[in-house]
Amino acid sequence: MRHYQSISVVLVVILALGLSQIGGGTESQPRLHNASTQSSADDLHEVILATQRNRRLHVFDANTLRPLGYFTVNNNAHSVVASPDGLKLFLEQPAPPDSNGCCALFALDLVNHKLCKLIYPSSLGAPTPDGRWLFTQRGNGGIEVFDAKTLTRLPKIDALGLYQLLPSPDSRWLFGVTYSQRGHGPALDIFDLENKILVRRLPTPEGLLPRGIWLGDQFLLYAHDGAQGNLWKVTPETTKLDSPLKITFPSPSPEERSIPRNLTAGGEHLFLYQGFGGKGDSRLDGQGAPGGIFSVEPSGGKIVGHLARSVQFARVIADKDGRFLYGIDSGMTGWRGPVRLLKLDASNGEVVAERALEQDVWFFSLGKLPASVIPQDAVQPEPCESR
Repeated sequence: MRHYQSISVVLVVILALGLSQIGGGTESQPRLHNASTQSSADDLHEVILATQRNRRLHVFDANTLRPLGYFTVNNNAHSVVASPDGLKLFLEQPAPPDSNGCCALFALDLVNHKLCKLIYPSSLGAPTPDGRWLFTQRGNGGIEVFDAKTLTRLPKIDALGLYQLLPSPDSRWLFGVTYSQRGHGPALDIFDLENKILVRRLPTPEGLLPRGIWLGDQFLLYAHDGAQGNLWKVTPETTKLDSPLKITFPSPSPEERSIPRNLTAGGEHLFLYQGFGGKGDSRLDGQGAPGGIFSVEPSGGKIVGHLARSVQFARVIADKDGRFLYGIDSGMTGWRGPVRLLKLDASNGEVVAERALEQDVWFFSLGKLPASVIPQDAVQPEPCESR
């Protein structure tokens, strides 16, 4: 499953000088709001969910970046995503007793604090926006399906590859971006979720490593060819990829023009950036590399802004409206420099809030949780009965 991690591009390795601890609670006396089993769009609070290797799953206020509390989880926890109703967290982490292995998929119930292992091994958990289903993979033997509310395992979907799994906003389709499929090249596969079948395969040019993202109800497929970015707009009815829009990055040298970039999206813009802080970080071999985030208009592939260009980000996420960007600064003073969690104005790159982070390996995502289930201190989940 390590190979899958490189496909989904979720590993954020941050090496830096140790800073102060985040959060100040003790694990013996958790302090919570009264839990509720009901939530609505009106009472959901936007938060940042962040894991690190010291057995903590932090919850930060997305507005101020203030730490709110944390859950104690397994060592070396990986990615985390909230269910659409905010009552569960789907967490990828090692399963005891192998604290260094990767990875099992767990569900953390935020009402009763039960932590249930769903499947091992596992890729990321991808819930549908309507909250009905949860998808993951154990390998290239198909797509595993769970009822996202009851956590009941359902029949899997036949599929050929290891995917970046991206449910559509209307929960009608599942788009799967893959680098290879049992001897075939990279492709975008489209699955009908009502019937749980593959309905279309769209091969992408050989040699490219495609990545995808939803921007509203529009799906964007992106790949860098070593000289330029290539951008395709895809619908469930697309039968063949047309010629891509070309994205030309301003760069002073051929080496910098060939840098691959990660993507996030929000509002009306696609955002592209080079991820720093992990293996292959160009700072490790003495090469210079541009930082910042490029803002791109998907309609024409035009770069309309180069934001926070002095910051070398490890990971960036855009909010749904595209007003703010959240990023991990992997160190402005060199690759072993200080690390920060930043909130940026997406229109101009101005830092509107920041939070110093510890030296560690970090993963993070945006989510919306009911105030009633947000931890106010340290919380130790209890393992649920074996499933």
